[in-house]
Order: sequence, then structure tokens, then C-alpha cells
Amino acid sequence: MEAQATATVKEALAALYHHPDDTIRTAADRWLQKFQHTLDAWQVADSLLHDESSNLETLMFCSQTLRSKVQRDFEELPSEAFRPLQDSLYGLLKKFNKGPPKVRTQICIAIAALAVHVPVEDWGGGGIVNWLGDEMKSQQEFIPSFLELLIILPQETSSYKIAARPERRNQFENDLCSSANVALSLLTACLGFDELKEQVLEGFASWLRFCHGITAATLASHPLVHTALSSLNTDQFLEAAVNVTSELIHFTVSRDSCGITEQFPLIQILIPHVMGLKEQLKDSSKDEEDVKAIARLFADMGDSYVDLIATGSGDAMQIVNALLEVTSHSEFDISSMTFNFWHHLKRNLTGRDSYTSCGSEVPIEAERNRRMQLFRPPFEVLVSLVSSRVEYPEDFHTFSEEDRRDFRYARYAVSDVLLDATDVLGGDSTLKILFMKLIQASLFACGSGAEQNQNWQPLEAALFCIQAIAKSVSIEEKEILPQVMPLLPRFPHQEQLLQTVCSTIGAFSKWIDAAPAELPILPPLVDILNKGMSTSEDTAAAASVAFKYICEDCRGKFSGSLDGLFQIYHVAISGVGGYKVSSEDSLHLVEALSNVKLPEVVAEAVNRYWPTLKIIFDHRAWDTRTMESLCRSCKFAVRTCGRSMGITIGAMLLEIQTLYQQHNQSCFLYLSSEVIKIFGSDPSCASYLTCLIQTLFNHTIQLLRTIQDFTARPDIADDCFLLASRCIRYCPDLFVPTEIFPRLVDCAMAGVTIQHREACKSILCFLSDTFDLAKSPEGEKYRDLINTIVLQRGATLARIMIASLTGALPSGRLEEVSYVLLSLSRAFGGNMLNWTRDCIALIPPQALTDSERSRFLTIISDASSGSSLGSLTDRFAEISEVCRRNKAVQDIVQAALQPHDLAFMVAPQHS
Repeated sequence: MEAQATATVKEALAALYHHPDDTIRTAADRWLQKFQHTLDAWQVADSLLHDESSNLETLMFCSQTLRSKVQRDFEELPSEAFRPLQDSLYGLLKKFNKGPPKVRTQICIAIAALAVHVPVEDWGGGGIVNWLGDEMKSQQEFIPSFLELLIILPQETSSYKIAARPERRNQFENDLCSSANVALSLLTACLGFDELKEQVLEGFASWLRFCHGITAATLASHPLVHTALSSLNTDQFLEAAVNVTSELIHFTVSRDSCGITEQFPLIQILIPHVMGLKEQLKDSSKDEEDVKAIARLFADMGDSYVDLIATGSGDAMQIVNALLEVTSHSEFDISSMTFNFWHHLKRNLTGRDSYTSCGSEVPIEAERNRRMQLFRPPFEVLVSLVSSRVEYPEDFHTFSEEDRRDFRYARYAVSDVLLDATDVLGGDSTLKILFMKLIQASLFACGSGAEQNQNWQPLEAALFCIQAIAKSVSIEEKEILPQVMPLLPRFPHQEQLLQTVCSTIGAFSKWIDAAPAELPILPPLVDILNKGMSTSEDTAAAASVAFKYICEDCRGKFSGSLDGLFQIYHVAISGVGGYKVSSEDSLHLVEALSNVKLPEVVAEAVNRYWPTLKIIFDHRAWDTRTMESLCRSCKFAVRTCGRSMGITIGAMLLEIQTLYQQHNQSCFLYLSSEVIKIFGSDPSCASYLTCLIQTLFNHTIQLLRTIQDFTARPDIADDCFLLASRCIRYCPDLFVPTEIFPRLVDCAMAGVTIQHREACKSILCFLSDTFDLAKSPEGEKYRDLINTIVLQRGATLARIMIASLTGALPSGRLEEVSYVLLSLSRAFGGNMLNWTRDCIALIPPQALTDSERSRFLTIISDASSGSSLGSLTDRFAEISEVCRRNKAVQDIVQAALQPHDLAFMVAPQHS
């Protein structure tokens, strides 16, 4: 059998790498992937790795297979298989001592994974590091392989590819910590081999996070530290030396360190060595990757020692100046490495916690003022440096979508730095710096004719920075903005510049509203926004958002202009008139109209336009995009007008009910959620809301009968259960006591394991809202009813939720699933404990041990007795990890719990 499998693997590999037919290669690849999950893969991979005739392709495949089998499928093997497996891997480690390197690395990872799985005693009592030390001393010809294994051991500790239980993983970390001195001794011994120096430094960097028991003073005089710091000035070992130095910096500020004072012996030798690299930042002959490594080291130093730097000592200011040098580098990837430092420095300077050692209020304020004044010049330089980083490149029009996305990210990052600067300098002072750049740029960009569009980039960059700090500029600012606003209509109408001009208008809408009446600012700015809506989709998007803010903040200045506003809205929606506003961006214009705080006037307008809206509803109900836009418009009308809508709301709801049953559009549910929020508590609306709820939910339940239905209609599932949660919060009397409520609970149980993220979250939220209502004082009158509903379904519901925790849903849903389990436990404590006990009893012992079952029951018991979600989520996560530790275990658990079989079809309503 093994011989046949071995021959088939060889044939498949030959086909995968050499067959000319793509179909054959794809089939071979699929077969090999499937083979890797079989029990035969252990023996076949091991045999071919020991076979001297195996080619490189076979060795690579088999080493990867054996590595992944040890990582994820070790539990397949009987306990007595450990020793033969250890011996085989050890033999392979020595066999591939001189290569191929990639094969040797896979073997090292496999041995490291084996060490994570088994207790320290299995390696001879002293653990794998002591075992490795003995082998290195007795068989020095294999030191390259042994050294690579020593490097990989700490790296693999945090690998969740290794399907080990959490307690075993934690124990392995403790074992490594206790072996750190031995590991450093082995690395030190390897310094005698010049050709291994880079690997030794790599190993030292790997082991430093396990050196908790070694003091800073000891490390300060350690030969490995001396080697690393002296290697910073070499090209050959610079990257490895930087990695070690960075880890040493982190070591001095780690949570396990004994306080910064105790770390000074090490800090005092690290900082001078790092500062000695400052000139290399400006060395044009230096390799770019080396400059990046040095810059990263400065950034690490700044981030780690920001508390010391913020004191403003002479040495500290030298570090700040060095970090400004990094920020000034022409490559954004390098300069942006310091952005976190400036943010942390700002927080330190402005945060009260930084000054508690000063004692009372007076010395605190004095020290704060001293530091803020001391750091003003560096932050002023920072503003000047980063503001030039946002200029559009000349070749921007040739950028790929990925390049454009990176450029947008860079601008957002600069915006954050500028906002940090405003917290130190003040928004008005930062504005002055940026205004000088704007004036300089405008001299070159506001010429005439063809020259106008040639020098727009610096102008747009300065304006972008100004709008980025808008929220930090006071609305009483009277020096700079009165000069900026009149400039905007004079700027060239180049597309990107016009887009930023529109964004700037929106950003300063509150200042525009507060501007003196004698400044006729608003009319020309509205003209610019009209121009923006007519130029391109991007400028129209910016103009639409700006228009929304202008209407919201400057509503008093639009007195008597409602018809004009409706005209703008009409042009945008109708598409007649040259606007290039997309259907998505037209929403902002709808919001602008809705933000007019005159509910009676708007309600009258909505009532006047309702016949037109109804025609669109009736004739375009099949068109999803049209209905989504129209429902958004109606949502904002409902939000603005509230109870002023009068009879229009009844007509709108009747339309919704009819069209939803005909066309199954989720936007009708979305609009209904807003109606419930606004009108749910109004007794006069009870009759038509009851009809709305019954109609929408009855139809939805017919659509969502099985998990397949949910998967096919995730938007409907999402909006349905959002609406259900709204009903629980705003009109429980109209919802909970009805026959539709238990049917919707059944519906939720049928679909809760949907993989669609938003739909799943909405269902989980509905379930937790239901259980919380039963436990709340407000829900006391529904308690017996909810108890009856849940007790009839409790065992099944608990089983579905435990299945969701242990693999039926992605681990990204863990927090929401945990909260449902928490709320279910709080509301049905003793019952939930029994349901959980019966449920986990179904899981075979190879997946969940007795102690893990007991721990799970303890979590449920603690949840029912009032423990907080924060204290329980990590514990639920641990159980989740145990049951997901590899595919085989996860399949066993899910086969035992069978959540999809329990997601029964929802019974139709009886007539």
C-alpha cells in the first residue's frame, strides 16, 4: 500500500511540475493537497525524504507535508510514535545540514512543532534546548542545522499553525524562558564561527523576548550585545544587528521589565550606538534597504523612550532632532516610520497622567507649559516637513489603482500627523504655517492661460493640509481664513484641486456660518460647489458632501432659499442639468435637504412631492438601485420631519408593504427600521405599525426557511433582524406578544450560522436582545412569554450557539457569539448549564478532554452569576481554540453537534 502511494505521489509531482496540459497539472495539484490530509502522508513523506534518489521537487513537497502533519495532525499518531518520529526528524536534520536550505528549514519547523506538542520530559528531562546543546557539543559538524533549529524554536512558539492546546502552548513558552540562559550560551559559543555570525545575531534577536530572568546589567556586558552593536557599522551584518538592537530596545521597556531605572545600564549603551548612525541617514551611497533599517531603529528608539524624551533633557532633544532627520527623508516609506513617535510624543505632552510626579496643580501646569514651549519648534518643523508629502506626483494619471490607494493612505497619515501638531501648537498657529505655503504656491498656480494648470500640485497640497486641520481651527479665527476663503474662487479649476477646494469649503462650514456678515463669503462658495458637481464624479462627490455640511451649519444663511435648494436636488437626482453626481453621492444632497431644520416645511414639501415619489415606487420597484436611493431619501425625510409627516407616512408604509411582498427588496426593511425608530413609541401609530411588522416579518419568514435561503439572501437577513432588534427596543408591545415573535426566533435559529458577516451579526444581536429583554426590568411583563419560547427551544439553541463558538462560524464572530452565550446564561442560568452539559457530552474525548469540559461549564456558570463579557471572552476564546486547533478536530466537533442539521426549516404560518 505504501509503495503504491509513494509511486502515485511521484507521478503527481512529475505531472504538477512538468506536464504541458494545464488541466492535468491542476488535477495533480488537487490530488496532492488532498493526499497531505491523509494518514498515509506521514509514512510516504518520511520515506521519500530519506530516499537518496528523491529530486528537489519531491524533497520540497515532502518536507512541507511532514512539517504540516506535525503542526496540525500530530494527534493522529499513537503516543508511542513520538520517539520514532523524533529520531527520523533528527536524522533528516543532519542529512540536510548542507542543504537544500529550504528543505532544512521545513525540517527545523517540524521539530519545533513537535517540541510544542510534547512535554519537556520527552526530550530527556532538560527540554529540547538542553538536548540541542548536548548535540551541538558532541556533533559540531552539524552546527549549521542545529543553529537554525535554535533560531526557529522561539519563532514557532506563537505560531497558531501548531494545533496545540492553549495550556501546552503556555507551558512551552515557560520552558523556553527557563532555557534562555542555555540558548544564549549556545549562541555565544557559535560566535567562534565567522560564517555563522549573521545567524547568531538572528538567533539572539529571536530569543530576547524569552530573556525575562536576565537583567539589563547582565545584557549590557554580554558578548552577544557587544557583537550586535559593533556590527551596526558594517554593511554585511547591518540588518541583523538592527534587528537585535531593536529587540534590545523593546526589552528595556517590556511589561516584564523591573522599571526603567533598572534598565539604564543597557539603555545607556544602546542610545549612543543608535545616535551614531545618524549621518548614514543622509549618505546617498547607502543602500536604500540599509537606510530603511536604520530609520526603523530610530523610530523604535523614539517610540520606546518617548516618556524619557518628553522630559526635554538635552540628550532627549538630540534624539528629537535625529527623528526630524528621518521625517525629512525624501522616501515616504522612510519618513512615515516616525509618525507614531510624533503621535505618542503629543499624547505625552498633552496628557495629564504624564505630570503626576510633579505633585500639585501649580507645578503640574508649570511643567506642562515648559515642555509645550520647548517642543513647539520641533513640531513647527514637523508641520513644514510633512505638508509637502501630500503633493500629487506629476505622473499620477498613470498610477494603478493600488498606487492610488497607497497615495490616499499617505495623505490620511499626514492628516493625522498635522492634527497631532495642532494639539501642541494650536490649530490657529498651525494654520499660519500652512497658509504661508498656500501663498507661496498660489503665486505660481494662479497665472493666466495654459500656465494656470501647470503648477497646481503645491497649491492643492497646501490646501489639503489646511482642510485636514479644520476641526482644530477656532470658529473665531479672524486673521487667516478671511484671506483664504476669497482666494478659493480664483484657483484654477483643475480636477484634483477643485475637489480639494470643495472639501475645504465643507470642512470650514462652521467657520463660514460664524463669519462676519460684512464678508460675502457664502454665495461664491456655493458657485464653486455647483462647478464641482458639474466637473467629474470625484469633484461632484466632494461637492455633495460639502453641500451637506454647508446646509447643516449655515442653514440660517439660506433663509428664503428652500426652492433653490430643491432645484439643486432636482438637477442632481434627475440627471438633467450637467451634474455628475453618482447615485451614491446624491444621498449627501438628500441629507443636505433633510438637514434644513424646518420639519413642517420639509414635511409639506415631501407631501407635495409624494405623488411623484409614488410613481417612481410603482414603476421602478424592480430596479434595486433606484429603490435603494428612494428609500434612503424617504429615510431622511422621516428622520427630519418626524410626526410632522402626517398622512404621508401612512401612504409610504402601505407602499412599502405592498412592494416588499412583490419584489423582495431589502431596502424596504431598511426604511422600516427608521420608521420604527421614529414612530415606535407613539401610541397613535400602533395600528399601522402593527400591520407593517406583521406583513414584513411574515413575508420574510417565508423567504428564509433554511440556511440555504439565508445564504442566498444575506441582505434581507441582515435588514430583517436589524428591524427585529429595533422593534424590541422601540415597540416591544407591538412585537413580542404576537405570534410572529416565536416564529422569528425559529427563523434566527435556522440562519444564525450564515457566513455573511453583517447578516450573522444582526441575527446574533437579535438573539441577545431577546434574552436581555427577558432579564431587564423593562421586560418583566414579557418574561414569562420569552421564558416559554426559549425553554421550548433551549437545548437546540444552546447546541447551535456552542457549535458556532467551536467552528460553525468564523473566529471573527467570537465576541458576538460570546455575548449571546453570556446573555442566554444570565437569563436561563441553571437551564443553560444543563443544556451545555448535555451538548458538550456529545463531543468525543479526542477533541475535548474532561478537564476542558469542566472548564467550559465553569465559564457558563460564571456567566450566569454575573461575570462581565470582558472577563469571559478570552475564556470562551480558549475553548474555541481547543475545538478549532486543526481541521480534523473541528470536523469531529461539528459532526458531533451537527448545527446545520439542527437549523431546521421554519414552519409556515397556519391559516
